[in-house]
Amino acid sequence: MATGPEVSAAVQALEGGLVVSCQASAGHPLADPEIIARLAACAEAGGAVGVRIESAEDVRAVRRRIGLPIIGIRKVDVGAHRPFITPALADCAALAEAGADIIALEAVPDNRTDPGEAADLIRAVHEQLGRPVMADVATLEEGLAAWAAGADLVGTTLSGYTLASASRVGPDLALVADLASHGVRAVLEGRVDRPEQVRAAFEAGAWTVVVGTAITDPISLTRRYAAGVPRGR
Repeated sequence: MATGPEVSAAVQALEGGLVVSCQASAGHPLADPEIIARLAACAEAGGAVGVRIESAEDVRAVRRRIGLPIIGIRKVDVGAHRPFITPALADCAALAEAGADIIALEAVPDNRTDPGEAADLIRAVHEQLGRPVMADVATLEEGLAAWAAGADLVGTTLSGYTLASASRVGPDLALVADLASHGVRAVLEGRVDRPEQVRAAFEAGAWTVVVGTAITDPISLTRRYAAGVPRGR
């Protein structure tokens, strides 16, 4: 059993279950709050215990439709190799006001060069917004630092997407196991596309598992099947 921050009802509700990430980037045919809310409703009907939603607008639409815990994030384009996940307290406050039960933010050095900045933000979300925090990390060191700072959940979300972890491929089950072995409430997220990976994550000690593209992106799913079609026909 993890021995970090007291477990909130929203965090407790995720234990041992599947979280579905319902997101669509700008320009995607599904990029509409009401469509995202319908995807979230499908996830709820299919047995998910929570959803991960990007932007206050989408969180608000999802909150009107489902009762599951919502992990809210905001992705901000900073002109780098990937978006900055929930940079500031104002972003966290907007997500909380819209109905997010848990606030997810990144706790890696790519965009936060001051190692104390993520810890300060985690503390502010707890104290000023009264919300638990999911810290998105890429390494064991980052995860342990976020846990020590009070993060309620630590996700492998950024493994393979940061400057320090760019060579990694596939879901980072090893990081889940390492985090869990230190008593961290670990979350497997990132490139999970098969049920056996979900099972393996829980066997490794995961608190919950987040699956996104493999469930909620019809474009990606179509491409996988279209790859088997004879060329030129």
